[in-house]
Amino acid sequence: MPILLLALKRDLRSEKDPNGIIYPQEGHRIAQELRCDRYMECSSMTGELVAEVWEDISRTAVLAVGGGKNGADDGSGGLSEGGCELM
Repeated sequence: MPILLLALKRDLRSEKDPNGIIYPQEGHRIAQELRCDRYMECSSMTGELVAEVWEDISRTAVLAVGGGKNGADDGSGGLSEGGCELM
């Protein structure tokens, strides 16, 4: 099952206080340490990259359950044992 590390509140990165801010390079490093397949970030406040995140999650879920070309089900898949989990 693919694992995505999703960083939220991307809009706060532009704040003047740099304490506690994680930049993309560090996010990618953490994702690699945790053996995640992907790292993405978004902001629900501004809507930045939210659609892209959902698109990627949807595409990955279809492929994980055996979806065929262009996301169409070719009949070779089905529900995987682990399924898709959103946390």
